[in-house]
Amino acid sequence: MRLARVLGHDRVKRVLGRALVQGRFPPALLLAGPEGVGKRTLALAAAAALVCREGGGDACGDCSACRRIARATASLPELRKAADERADQPERRNFLLHPDLVLVEPRRTATRLDVRIEQVREMVRQIEGRPFEAPARVFVVDDAHAMTEQAQNALLKGLEEPPPTSHVILVTASPQGLLPTIRSRCQALRVGSLPVAAVEAHLREEAGLPPEEARLRASLAGGSLGAALAFESEAYHALRGDLLGLLEGLGGGPLGRIQAAERLEQAEDLVLALTALRSLLRDVAALRAGCAPGSLLNADVADRLSALAGGRLGDRAPALAEMVGETRGALRQSANKLLALDVLAETLAG
Repeated sequence: MRLARVLGHDRVKRVLGRALVQGRFPPALLLAGPEGVGKRTLALAAAAALVCREGGGDACGDCSACRRIARATASLPELRKAADERADQPERRNFLLHPDLVLVEPRRTATRLDVRIEQVREMVRQIEGRPFEAPARVFVVDDAHAMTEQAQNALLKGLEEPPPTSHVILVTASPQGLLPTIRSRCQALRVGSLPVAAVEAHLREEAGLPPEEARLRASLAGGSLGAALAFESEAYHALRGDLLGLLEGLGGGPLGRIQAAERLEQAEDLVLALTALRSLLRDVAALRAGCAPGSLLNADVADRLSALAGGRLGDRAPALAEMVGETRGALRQSANKLLALDVLAETLAG
């Protein structure tokens, strides 16, 4: 749990490290950015550095406090399970990783996330106290946008005049879900997506994935290591097979195009389907331009892609890949999904 070992985000790590060295870490920090890019990891690494007695801008990783935090972090799955068994006690989801480091997580149900007012009240009570062992006390709130409005109003009290030894770090992918009064009391740092090359290298070296699988996952994950790790290869390959069949059958006239649009609409994860379709079209364009089959994202189906590249689709593949990307963005606002996909299928068929 060290800043130096967090994947990517060099700018954010420099800012945090400088604040730690200078003793000017903000009382309230908001880390905002896309899902799965390492915001919580950054927050916990900064929190560990604040709790570590060695100082120096990062956690040492070897002292008793660092070892205790590492053990508690490793036991989080068991702690979450125990908390789920006592849903009537929301404050049990305030996990004590160290006497002076608390991780507040929402309760996850099938339809929503909730950080309850009981959790925040308990946290505010602790914010007002002095550290037990460490130089500072730190409270990390994951998915902070999941705080109910009542919980956010309760947090305001803790952010108004916290003692200099207490720090709150809010982690969120949806900062607009926080009250303006909360955001105004926080120093904000934007955490961007990870470079595809960094995600690919991590998947190969740390997760032990084969190079082809690592390259495919990294390219489809959109800079999210979390999404790349959670990627379901078997489901993706089944989906990709359907999309290849769609591309191979686009010459079937108006009825074929309507059927293609309906198949796209019925995809369980439409965003993933369009992302996969775009990757196939980019591979077709690469083959048409003379790239080696081994360099493709979908190298294991290079023979089928080569056949497409040699046909009518080959010359149009670059423009079509861009249109698929535009359709993916438009569908987030379009009420008529089937019409948008029908237009896409007609354009693909030329």
